[in-house]
Amino acid sequence: MNIQIVKNKYLNALFILMFFSAVIHMAIISFWLLLTRDVYIFNYFNILDLDLFFPNMLNSVWGNLFSLVFMVSFYLIIFKCQERKS
Repeated sequence: MNIQIVKNKYLNALFILMFFSAVIHMAIISFWLLLTRDVYIFNYFNILDLDLFFPNMLNSVWGNLFSLVFMVSFYLIIFKCQERKS
């Protein structure tokens, strides 16, 4: 496997490990969502474990909506930054 994210081989291995772990984590969460039909499990702030600091504050309809808006906004910012580099 020859995936290069950064030039430093130690950081590159760390980033690949983090990406692989995130993919597995999302697969497990998706499977759990299908089993339990609990949409709150897909709340971005829960995925980041911010619910440890703000318990039950973000697990509401408004919290899920804010999570979705935040996640899409963050994605668009990353997308636009990548677009400039190309």
